[in-house]
Amino acid sequence: MIVAAGRRVAQFWRHTSARVTPDERAHAEQILGPRLAPLFLGLPVNEQRHALDVLATLEGLGDEDRVLQQAALLHDMGKATAHFSIIERSLAVFLEAVSPAVFTRLLERRPGFRHRYETYRQHAAIGATRLQELGASEVAAVIAEHHAPSPTLERTRRLRHADGRN
Repeated sequence: MIVAAGRRVAQFWRHTSARVTPDERAHAEQILGPRLAPLFLGLPVNEQRHALDVLATLEGLGDEDRVLQQAALLHDMGKATAHFSIIERSLAVFLEAVSPAVFTRLLERRPGFRHRYETYRQHAAIGATRLQELGASEVAAVIAEHHAPSPTLERTRRLRHADGRN
């Protein structure tokens, strides 16, 4: 429990202090191309930073699969539709882990928060749907199952491994 709490504190710090350089954005744009790059550029900086870190992990492992690289950059894009602040997200993750009963009461008493949390929880499906609409079906398939208990695609398993390290 203490290790998990320490990991969440470190994660909170990384999200609140996130920065992305112009060169990193240009690298992402080059991988995504003109059709998908606006999705990445529209993400909050903390989500861009996380996506770039996941991409760097894949690149560090020598993974040159363009679809997987695109999925790394866009795997959490559906989270942006929740309009969840870093504080709200941290509170939700913390309470859900430490005190599910208190978290349940919070969701019951704050319908707006509950709605944003439910949207946040559905981010994989939301992102995959948007990518399907743009004709990026291979990327959408990876993103759709990146939180599934048993992903069927090898690409998704590789994405989860890199995501878990970040």
